[in-house]
Amino acid sequence: MEAFVNKRKVRVNSEIGRWVSLFGLGVLVVGMIFSIRRPELMWVSLGSLAVGFFASVVGAYYANRWTRSPRADELLTQALKGISNQYHLYHYLLPVPHVLLGPAGLFVLRTYIHDGPITYDGKKWRQKFSLVRALGFSGQDALADPVRDTLYDADRLRRWLTKRMPEEQIPDITSLAVFVRDEVELDLVETEIPVLTHKQLKRTIRRMDKECQQPLAEDVLFEIERAMLGNRIDTL
Repeated sequence: MEAFVNKRKVRVNSEIGRWVSLFGLGVLVVGMIFSIRRPELMWVSLGSLAVGFFASVVGAYYANRWTRSPRADELLTQALKGISNQYHLYHYLLPVPHVLLGPAGLFVLRTYIHDGPITYDGKKWRQKFSLVRALGFSGQDALADPVRDTLYDADRLRRWLTKRMPEEQIPDITSLAVFVRDEVELDLVETEIPVLTHKQLKRTIRRMDKECQQPLAEDVLFEIERAMLGNRIDTL
């Protein structure tokens, strides 16, 4: 398996997270100085607190996804290491963040960086309450509905592909919701699409590869890759 990463996007977002965090810290320091030296300017201190808090939340969001290693793309690449060389994994190069292409078709891998117990009873997804997460400092999104969100990503990719190649040539797109943190604990009833940890990913892809009745030929895979990446394919 070969993985391709949009390194420029990773670098830019990492820098954004770093500078936003520094900006937030600086604003908080300014607010603290005003509260000590110019207490009559309370509005400045309160404004600095609000701006600094918001910047800290944004910085934590970017840091958790782009600065802190291993990132989601690194964990996916490591998890799929050892599968067939006919599979190519694309990170941040397409309309959805993570896409796998191989003989069994296209796979949309939507990643989740949540940790701790995650439960699904057939109606609602739940995660144990955390004050740090509630305040936004964990850098995690609200859990929402991984199945719905991942299916949306797959539909988004398909709609994008119809503008670049004949619709009848677009292969099956399989949706997989992948929790990438080692600390996650999944307790789920049956879901519409596979919802799994990154440690289960390789086994799942290999099973689907073996069960595929009409694997895509090498020339077909190249044409799909060319449609997705255009001239960039020669520079990756």
